[in-house]
Amino acid sequence: MGREHRRTATHGRGFAARLAERLGPPGAVDYTNLATTGATARDVRTRQLPVALTRDPQVATVVAGMNDVLKRTFDPLQVRQDLVWTVSRLRAGGAVVLTATLPDPGRLLPLPAPLARVLAYRVGRLNAAVRATARADPGVLVVDLGRHPAVRHRSSFDVDRVHPGPHGHRLIAQAFALRLAQAGLPLVGAPSGPGAAGDLDAEVTAPGTLRHSYWLLSVGLPWLAGRCLPGGDRNAYHTENRLVSHPRRA
Repeated sequence: MGREHRRTATHGRGFAARLAERLGPPGAVDYTNLATTGATARDVRTRQLPVALTRDPQVATVVAGMNDVLKRTFDPLQVRQDLVWTVSRLRAGGAVVLTATLPDPGRLLPLPAPLARVLAYRVGRLNAAVRATARADPGVLVVDLGRHPAVRHRSSFDVDRVHPGPHGHRLIAQAFALRLAQAGLPLVGAPSGPGAAGDLDAEVTAPGTLRHSYWLLSVGLPWLAGRCLPGGDRNAYHTENRLVSHPRRA
């Protein structure tokens, strides 16, 4: 929802900025966020990847595909090809790549059964594509956000119950940092958490049921039906993907 794009210090609200804090002491990590609202896996491959490669990253996070899932023209084979290509090119340049499976919006929202079935199928194909990027390559680290315990808690999400809220971004950063540590990459400091010094999100609370219900009826259901079911319109209320590079230090 654009939180990562505020030009603040690396302890800003997004998960990737929080993760960057753990990769080195202050001033030692050159952090770049190439994500754009509404980008598809193809956009990541054709627009973001070439820029990332020029930065010679040591660590890159690639979380993409939900925008593809929410399009009537969803092509699981194309998504798989785009994700595999993006990750393989980053790996060829020597980067450790962090990626993630994603939760099924149909399990997070009270959706009509036909729409829920469509989303479940598509997210299943997306997550299969994500896992394919890591096949037999220890340098591709997958975090299973689709089954993360936080998915069951409203406090993890923004008003749409799909995008992470401030608390969700903290949890994602912690999950990625843990995966890096498991792979033997050295980290510094402690993960950002509620009440941390300079944490602008510490006082933000999760949107309540009334606000979410209003959003669901006025925005969510009409938009999802229009995007995912045949005959719908093309109104665009976009999710985000992330491709964040942490270039090598000279």
